[in-house]
Parts: sequence; structure tokens; C-alpha cells
Amino acid sequence: MTYDAVSAYTVLFGDGEGPAAVSVHGSADEAWAALDTLVRGRSRRWRSRPAPADEQRVTELAERWRRADPERRYWHVAPHRLRVTIPAIAATRTPRPA
Repeated sequence: MTYDAVSAYTVLFGDGEGPAAVSVHGSADEAWAALDTLVRGRSRRWRSRPAPADEQRVTELAERWRRADPERRYWHVAPHRLRVTIPAIAATRTPRPA
């Protein structure tokens, strides 16, 4: 077996009113876009969706949302490097009969 690493990003989002939203994404852009959607879905002020999600802008929106109730509201985007095993398929080639 050989090993490789893949990137994954988790988004944790909650407000104490129900279960936390947890999602896993294959890229940082997808994770920040997911957080942007979650924050905009909980706020009446930021319904319109401007340009593609930008980490800095989404962080600012999420922090403004959290400051309204810092004891109950939370969010977190975390990067992960996952070690995965890759089976050695076709490691040796055998000639095919003609």
C-alpha cells in the first residue's frame, strides 16, 4: 500500500437554537462559499449575494453575525490534511495473451 494526502475543509456553524451545521468540502473556496451561504441565510441584512465568496469578506460578515450574540453564535472553518491509503493496483504489468 502507498499513502497520499488529500485536503478537506470543515465548516462548523451554530447559533444555539438547534443542532450545529457541519459540512465537509474539498476546497477552501467551497468551504468559504458554504459559510457565506449559512451566514446570509441567518441574516436579513445580507440576503443579496455579491461576487464569489472571498475569505476576508465572509470572515467579516460571520464575525458581525456572531457579535450580535457571542455567547450562543459560533462559526469555524478548519483545513485538514487526510492521509489515505492507495492500493497498489497494476503495480506489476503482466503481458496479455494475444
